[in-house]
Amino acid sequence: MAAAERLLIVNAEVDGAAGLDVRCRRGLIAEVGPALAPAAGETTLDASGGALLPGLHDHHIHLAALAAADRSVRCGPPDVRNRDELALALASAPGEGWIRAIGYHESVAGMLERGTIDALQRHRPVRIQHRSGKMWFVNSKAVELLGLGDSDGRLFRRDRWLRERLPAMADWDAALQDTSRQLARYGVTGVTETTPSNQAQDVERYRRLDLCQRVVAMGDETLEAGTLKVMLDDAALPTFEQLLGRILAAHERARPVAVHCVTRTELVFALSAFRAAGTVPGDRIEHASIADDATLRLFRNTHLTVVTQPNFIAERGDQYLADVARAECENLYRCQGFLDADVPLGGGTDAPFGDADPWAAMRAAVARRSASGIVIGAGEALTPERALALFTTPPGNPGGAPRRIQAGAEADLCLLDRPWRQARLALTAAHVRATLLGGRTTYNRANRTGATT
Repeated sequence: MAAAERLLIVNAEVDGAAGLDVRCRRGLIAEVGPALAPAAGETTLDASGGALLPGLHDHHIHLAALAAADRSVRCGPPDVRNRDELALALASAPGEGWIRAIGYHESVAGMLERGTIDALQRHRPVRIQHRSGKMWFVNSKAVELLGLGDSDGRLFRRDRWLRERLPAMADWDAALQDTSRQLARYGVTGVTETTPSNQAQDVERYRRLDLCQRVVAMGDETLEAGTLKVMLDDAALPTFEQLLGRILAAHERARPVAVHCVTRTELVFALSAFRAAGTVPGDRIEHASIADDATLRLFRNTHLTVVTQPNFIAERGDQYLADVARAECENLYRCQGFLDADVPLGGGTDAPFGDADPWAAMRAAVARRSASGIVIGAGEALTPERALALFTTPPGNPGGAPRRIQAGAEADLCLLDRPWRQARLALTAAHVRATLLGGRTTYNRANRTGATT
């Protein structure tokens, strides 16, 4: 990234006001006002009337998994829709060793097991991840290499176990940097890495690499600080006392808690535990994928924030309509309903399990349309301004007030190529002209590099 310790952005639209200049010094916004006089040695960036926004923050992403996904075989809808296409995808995988495949859904060829995959690819070890991220399916060659004996090839919540037994990706750092640069093209200047198996070495890698985003990492009890990520699964729920104990222990260590809830049962269970334990600033519910009005009432006075993924309405809406009762679909990935219930709301993409483009998530929050055009939960739609706010709130307070472009704030910025009154009509990353992290250019559409213009 090109350093720009002294940068002056001129002729920008800030908070709807046109013709403003923004001076950045030593990573912070130093001054905002009209017709600021250039200083000696100051680089100038002409915004040409475009909207200058706070840099976007993805409040729920799996950065390492996203980097690995870019080097994986896609094996679920819309890329792969049936057994023959799955066989072709596996056969087309480059290299000679392990095949890593992602995005699988049972609509392609049912719930996989080792024999099913053997019939498609038996010569190379294969691991296929379900699109939920909960399960890996492996073939017999993989079972043998992993020492799994007579396993059926279904590995539920065994990500850390697999990582400890599989060869590390040779170009891991380069993969993370490539992924980071792609996020910068979307205007993303910060991410919250929500993988529950994050360990100290993972956090250190994010700090060490010259990434285009500030990274906030969650993890399990092995981390000394940061948010504790707790996974819940209907099929293997802990006892109430176990969940309550984990929350209380984290709070005693001054660690907030984020609980993964994608079913109503998981959500009610988590809310009950928080109500018993009490909450601290930073406690949050991830996904809250399905929440009826009765469940919303359980949020009352808990001060819990929800981080939701409206992009799944667009990406998976048609499958939801096929699998879930229509009345229940109205309660999927709610947005306005949470706000009406005074539940603070932030946004994430859940990439690579969802599209990493936050603008696509914003569009989905506004339109609430599936890929085929069916509206799901029309009453949950947000205005473009409120959809943008899902991704401009502070990392430590996803449901709080959006960050402002003002003196003293970090110079993490997203410059659009047009005023907001035009951009709001078509929320798309194609409007992102430049991205800056601490006043340094991480993306410039003019030359696709980090050089400032």
